[in-house]
Amino acid sequence: MSNPKEIKRRILSIESVIKTTEAMKMVSIVKLRKIKDQLTQAKVYLDYIETVFLDLVFTEYENILNNNQYFAEKGKIKLFIVFTSDRGLCGSFNSLIFEKINHFFQKKEYLHNECVFFAIGKKGFDFLCNKYNMYNKSWISNNLSNQKIQYLGSEFILDFLRKKISSIYLIYNHLKKSLFQEVIIEKFLPITDKNFKRKRSEILYILEPSQKKILNILIPKFLDAKLLKIFLESTMSEHTSRMISMHKATENAYNIKQDLMLNYNKERQTTITKEILEIISGLESLSKKK
Repeated sequence: MSNPKEIKRRILSIESVIKTTEAMKMVSIVKLRKIKDQLTQAKVYLDYIETVFLDLVFTEYENILNNNQYFAEKGKIKLFIVFTSDRGLCGSFNSLIFEKINHFFQKKEYLHNECVFFAIGKKGFDFLCNKYNMYNKSWISNNLSNQKIQYLGSEFILDFLRKKISSIYLIYNHLKKSLFQEVIIEKFLPITDKNFKRKRSEILYILEPSQKKILNILIPKFLDAKLLKIFLESTMSEHTSRMISMHKATENAYNIKQDLMLNYNKERQTTITKEILEIISGLESLSKKK
C-alpha cells in the first residue's frame, strides 16, 4: 500500500489534469460552434455556385472539355494536399489520415516518383517529410482564415495552369456522424463530372459577354468555395475529435481520482486504527506496571 501523503499528491495532480482537460474540451466546443456556422454558410454558397456552374458546363461539355485548361490533365506530377492538425490530443484524427496514405501508396508504389505532398498542419508535415516527396519542401499552419485558404488555393491553381503539376488531390477527414470520421481522397483538379454531387437544373442562361469569359471567372470561384468547404470540414472534424478525446480523458481522470480517494481513505483508516491500537497497548502496559 502507498503512503497517504503520496496518494494525496497524486490526487492533487489528477485534479489539475481534470481542470486542463475540461478547459480544452470547452475551448473545442466554442471553436466547433463557430466552424459549424461558417461551414453551413460555405455549403449554401457552394450549392448555388455549383448549380450555375453545372448548367453552364454541361450545355457544351465536349467543347469545354477539349478547350478549357481547367479540364485537361497534362504531365505526370500529382499533388496531394493533406489536411492535418498542428497539435495533438485530438484522438485518431491524424492517425486515420496517415494510415490511409500508407495503405494507398503501398498498393501503388510505382506512383512514389510521380507524387508530391503538401501538408496543411504541422503533424502532417512531420509524418510526410521523412517518407514522401514534399512540394516546395514546406508546410502551412491549419490556423488559417477563409481569405488565406482561398489565397493558398489560388496559388495551387496557378501551378496547375502553368503545368507544374498535372492534377491535385485533397486528403482530409470527413465527419459522417458525431463519432465517426472517414478519410476522403478527392480529386480537385482537373475538373471532371465526378466533382459534382448534384444534377444540373436544365436552366437556359443568357450569357454576356461569352460563355468562355464567364467560365474563366466562375471556375476559380467554384474551386475556392470547394477548397474552403473541405478545409472547414477538416477543421470541424479536428475540433470534434479533440472534444471527444478531452471528454473521455476527463472521465478517466475522474475514475482514477475516485480510486485514489478510496485508497487514501483506506490508508487513513489503517493508520488511525494502528495508532489507536498503539495507544491501547501503551495504556495496558502502564496499567500492568501499576
